[in-house]
Amino acid sequence: MFCTQCGNEVEAHARFCSKCGQDVTQSLGAAASQPPAVPPAVPRKTEHDMNMHVTILGWLLIGSGILTAIGGTIVFFAGIVFRNVAFPVPPDMPPGLPPLIARLASVIGFGILALAAGTVAAGVGLLQYRDWARVGAIIVAVLLIFHFPIGTAVAVYAFWVLFSQEGQRYYKSRSESTMTPSGST
Repeated sequence: MFCTQCGNEVEAHARFCSKCGQDVTQSLGAAASQPPAVPPAVPRKTEHDMNMHVTILGWLLIGSGILTAIGGTIVFFAGIVFRNVAFPVPPDMPPGLPPLIARLASVIGFGILALAAGTVAAGVGLLQYRDWARVGAIIVAVLLIFHFPIGTAVAVYAFWVLFSQEGQRYYKSRSESTMTPSGST
């Protein structure tokens, strides 16, 4: 059964439309004599749709950040282990190369951990509709493009959610509503 006012699908036992509040029991008598109502051909996007997409994107960024942090932790500790454990060094290798590799691995691991922290922060900020989170998520999405194939898919989804006109409008209205009266978040 569908609401006669807005076309929303209504459960058979419902008395009111969950979308517009129309009393659907009044239209039951008229609907019984008419053929069943046809749902709208093109479903209209609502605010609820963008809320769902922003929430999904926020959780995808948090999950991606956690997985990136696991990899960064492994690289970081691999550098520490490589520095502290004596490995046999081939005779033709310069003596300063193993410590250099260990330091580079630790620095790269630390950089990956920083990127993971930024990714998680952008995801949490999106879930809380913070002003800065949209820009942070866009920056993180640009970096995720290079994590083929899953990171690339998340980045494309992020671009769609954050750059679409509906997404921009929705996020701006929600982020303004989360602002405190003093103007800080």
